[in-house]
Amino acid sequence: MRLALKLIASYLAILILPTPGAFAEGAFVQQATGAYQGRNVALPVAPNSATGGAPAWTAPKSGTLRAAPELATPASGGNFASTLEIGAYNKVFQAQLGAGNVSNVGIIKGYANSVGVLQAGNNLKSNLALINTQGLAVGVIQPNGSAPVNVLIARLPNGGLLIKR
Repeated sequence: MRLALKLIASYLAILILPTPGAFAEGAFVQQATGAYQGRNVALPVAPNSATGGAPAWTAPKSGTLRAAPELATPASGGNFASTLEIGAYNKVFQAQLGAGNVSNVGIIKGYANSVGVLQAGNNLKSNLALINTQGLAVGVIQPNGSAPVNVLIARLPNGGLLIKR
């Protein structure tokens, strides 16, 4: 009996007491560290060598992170496209050909919706909101000179579909 208690106690001591040199890996995965360095690629987590061996989540020393490629060069023509997605499995594609176009797409509490916006012209405006929808496919095509598009599509509590333009 005493031998069994000693074995259990030693086993628990091994599990509970920290061992020298033991460490846990961080919760974040380092991306694009070796092969992409020097190629103008954003590094979301600073590599350990740049932080002097400090954990990757600590603040990096100056000049170790670069902006993402899509943020480094401003969009030409003054076009603006924004997307807000709160839900799951939604797909949004926005293409703007021309100058001064503005497009906003919002999907709130949506599931498996597909939205496409094509603006082919200058100074076109579109605002599209899908609320509580599931499996809808919506396309907005605006040729040059077309009127602004403002559409709200919502699934009502009684199951009806509200389309407000």
